[in-house]
Amino acid sequence: MHASDKFSLNGEWRFYDMKADEETVVYNYWGEPVNIGGISLVMMPIFFGGNYYPFAGKIANNFSPFITFRGGPIYTLDGDETGSFSERWSNPKSQWSFGGFIGVGIDFKWVSQSMVTLMVGGEILPLREAADTKKDYSGLLIHIAFSRQKR
Repeated sequence: MHASDKFSLNGEWRFYDMKADEETVVYNYWGEPVNIGGISLVMMPIFFGGNYYPFAGKIANNFSPFITFRGGPIYTLDGDETGSFSERWSNPKSQWSFGGFIGVGIDFKWVSQSMVTLMVGGEILPLREAADTKKDYSGLLIHIAFSRQKR
């Protein structure tokens, strides 16, 4: 939602199926993929924030560079590491924490109010308590989004 030519407000819900640093996929005798060293961890950030368009009105093409900041709660589910799917997720530990995203991006505007957004930046995902031996899952994020503006 554009609040002005230079600023827009946004909200998003992300879903992350986290992978272990040493997790690999191998193939068994029958050619079926098997994960080795995996973890059962799901993170769902709910971020709200804004984009600032410093070059609004100065670029004649259909792209708009921006600087963005988003923040909000993160819901984390930590299941057991062994057993069947239902055994791993039958009684997961859960926690809430707060995080955010700081980055830069470009909106590529298409016809009929639709657009593609490319963002690159730092995702800040700290936890209150360690989940699978780590207390911080922050890192680089490359984000591609397809959206349609409200008329």
